[in-house]
Amino acid sequence: MRPRPLFIENPEHARYVSLVPDGDIEEILSKQRTKTITLLSSVSEESARKAYAPGKWTLKEVIGHMTDSERVMSYRMLAIARNESAPLPAMDQDQYVSTANFNKLSWEQLLAGLDTVRSNTLSLISTIDDVAWVRNGTVMNSPVSIGTIAYGIAGHELHHMKVISDKYL
Repeated sequence: MRPRPLFIENPEHARYVSLVPDGDIEEILSKQRTKTITLLSSVSEESARKAYAPGKWTLKEVIGHMTDSERVMSYRMLAIARNESAPLPAMDQDQYVSTANFNKLSWEQLLAGLDTVRSNTLSLISTIDDVAWVRNGTVMNSPVSIGTIAYGIAGHELHHMKVISDKYL
């Protein structure tokens, strides 16, 4: 079992990590994958193209953002696990969403991408040994551990699924 981080280095990470219940992070991420894909599979293509308010992302853009964010966070885990010493860059979520054209992709394609990314995240986590799990790297000029990033992935999804549930569905 992967230990929950005892210390969260950055308040931005703490916001997401605090949403995650205690337990084995691999099991939490795996259950999330099933629950999220099952819930979102019932959404129609038409509903996925809608935003809940002017200026907000469409549901397709939210899912694309979740997928891109997990890709970036998984890369950060990989880099830190492999003892990368260079600081890792920030991600401008609005730039990513505005240039990705998620609304041109099918809902099915976006859900398949989200599912695949989670599968890859779980595969990566399973290869990280205990020594690397607590190793710190630098992201956005702040130290961060692999454990914090993994729990942050789960918390980021929990955050967005609450918004989806409350505002889109």
